[in-house]
Amino acid sequence: MASVAAQLPAAGAWARWRERLFRLAPGDGDCVVLRHSRIYILPSRRGWTMIGALAIMLLTSLNYALSLGLGVTFLLSGLVAAALLHAFRNLSGLEIRPLAAGETFAGGRLVYTLAVGSGGRTRDGLEFRAAGTATAVIDVPDGDTASVQIERPAPSRGRVALGRVTVSSTQPLGLWRAWSYVHFPLAGIVFPEPEPGAPPLPRGAHGQDASAPGQGDETEFAGLREFQAGDPPQRIAWKAVARGAGWYTKEFDGSGGGGPVALEWALLPRTLDVETKLSRLAAWVLMAEHAARPFSLAVPGASLPAGQDREHRRAALTMLATLPAGAAT
Repeated sequence: MASVAAQLPAAGAWARWRERLFRLAPGDGDCVVLRHSRIYILPSRRGWTMIGALAIMLLTSLNYALSLGLGVTFLLSGLVAAALLHAFRNLSGLEIRPLAAGETFAGGRLVYTLAVGSGGRTRDGLEFRAAGTATAVIDVPDGDTASVQIERPAPSRGRVALGRVTVSSTQPLGLWRAWSYVHFPLAGIVFPEPEPGAPPLPRGAHGQDASAPGQGDETEFAGLREFQAGDPPQRIAWKAVARGAGWYTKEFDGSGGGGPVALEWALLPRTLDVETKLSRLAAWVLMAEHAARPFSLAVPGASLPAGQDREHRRAALTMLATLPAGAAT
């Protein structure tokens, strides 16, 4: 028992040291300033080649008593040491903060945005990369702030965390690679992919069908009103915007899209699997938005009252994206 108790503090200390060293958990706050304790430096491939060449030059000069060879060797060694210092300074004091996590549909690409502050020094050739993403390279002028976008594929729905980001640089000369890790709790949303060729919207609350004649589109233009946040894009008077007349929204007489429609999981065919049902509901959400019809949504364990603005659409798609697979069985 005593040996087991002695191992527990050691295991906890190892876990804390490992976390501090590799930043495996999203423990960074709103802004991270890179200091010497977070920056690691090793020779790059070119640097190892240079160090090997200098070692050969040193041995040769000593063996043959070449004073000029020793002078050149020490001169180049000083250059390598100076490059080491500048590689460290290119990251030291860098300010990094999370800005936004994007949204996309399954099969698209999810974009995360970070803000990078110069910290009072020009930064050249900064590379940002997370697991499964391509490398993004930026320069940050002195006294300025730049944004960097990191993209990752989004093959399936759900919340997708950015994960640990490696910030690195091989400037100047490419002899040394300096890097650091930042790990923000930043996660994007991947919506279910809308079903191609999905059936028409279900009938509305009063038995109206969006596919019926006269119900799918507004038939009589009533005029324009001032644009309000959340108005559907298809109702904006884009010609007036293009003329510089201001932002207006079209109004129509009649019932328009046919009244509210209820999108319910329970009414979908039982033969469909979970992901197909989610894809169909996602397609219906987009159809309802396009037709300017208010809609409600009900899935296992969650529901959304009727609404029609952009935030309502986002809330509905987010509900579909984050539905646990076990909740739908």
